[in-house]
Amino acid sequence: MLIWWKDYFMRTKKIFVTGAMGFIGLHWCKKLLSEGHKVYGLDIKNHNTEIKKNKNFFFFRESVFNYDLVKRLVKKTDITCHFAGIASPKEYLINTTKVINLTVNPSLKIVDYCKKYKKKLFFTSTSEIYGKSKEVPFLEEGNRLLGSTSVKRWCYSTSKALVEHSIFANLKKKSSFVIFRLFNVYGPGLEGRVVDIFIKNAIKNKNLNIFGNGSQKRCFLYIDDCIEIFYEIFKKKSLPNEVINIGNNVSTSVQNLAKKIIKISNSNSKIVRQSKRKISQMKSKGYEDILLRVPSLQKLHKMVSYRPKYNLQNGLKKYLNSIK
Repeated sequence: MLIWWKDYFMRTKKIFVTGAMGFIGLHWCKKLLSEGHKVYGLDIKNHNTEIKKNKNFFFFRESVFNYDLVKRLVKKTDITCHFAGIASPKEYLINTTKVINLTVNPSLKIVDYCKKYKKKLFFTSTSEIYGKSKEVPFLEEGNRLLGSTSVKRWCYSTSKALVEHSIFANLKKKSSFVIFRLFNVYGPGLEGRVVDIFIKNAIKNKNLNIFGNGSQKRCFLYIDDCIEIFYEIFKKKSLPNEVINIGNNVSTSVQNLAKKIIKISNSNSKIVRQSKRKISQMKSKGYEDILLRVPSLQKLHKMVSYRPKYNLQNGLKKYLNSIK
C-alpha cells in the first residue's frame, strides 16, 4: 500500500501552464520540470531560452485567446495552471479594458474546458480581492470592500472575483481546483511592482518614490517559498476546492521597505514622498491606495507543513544578487 502511494506521488504528470514565461509561471514551470513532470507552456512572450532546452518542456508561443489550442491543451493534460494575467497597478489605470478582458474572458473559457473534461485547475487570484477591507487579517471567507466601479483601481479585483465565482459555480462538484490569493510575491522576474521598482532604482542610485507618507503596510513572500507551497498542494491526491491565501503574515511599511533596500544595496538613493499634487493627479486617473493588507494563514497552515524559509531581509538580498 505504501509503495502504491509513493508511485502515485512520483508519477510523471502532464501540466498545462498559461503565462509560462511570466513571473510566477516561469518559476513554476522550472519547479515542475525539476521534479520530472512534462510541462506544456503557453505565453505570447518568448524570452527564456534556457527552459526550452528541457526535453520535457513543450512551448507554444500563443495567446490565451487562442481558444482552440487552449482547449486541446486542457484536454490532453492532467492539470491546468492558469497563471496568465496582468498584475501591475499601473496597468489597471492605463489599460483598464485590456486588464478586464485578459483576466475574465480566457479564464471563463478555461473553467468551462476543465468542467467539460473533468480536469484539475490551479488558478492564481489576488489579495486585491479583499479591497479596502479593515477585517485584518484577511480570512478567505471574509467580506470584501471595494470602491466605486468608476474608480479604475478596482477593475482587477472585480475581474478576478468574477472568475472565482465561475470556478465555484462550475467546478465544485465536477472537478477539483484550488484558488491561490497571492500576497506581494517578489523575486527574480518580477516587473511593475513596488519591490522590483525600488531595487532597480536603488541599483542606479535613483530616488525611491513613495505614495503618501509610506505608512502603507504589506506582507512580502519570496518566490521560492511561494513555489514550494504550490508544490506541496500540487502533490495532494485531490485539490481542496477552496480559496487559499498564499503569503507571509509579517507586515512591513513601504517606507521601511525602501530603507531596507537602500541599505542592502549600498545605494545613494533618496526616499522621496510624492507631492500632494501628484497624489491628486493619480487619484483623478483612478488610483486608490490600500493602507493595510495582511493574510490569515490558518487555512494554509492546516493544509501544508511547509513554512517560508526567507524573511524579507534574506529574500531581498537574494533577489538583489540575482539581478546585479
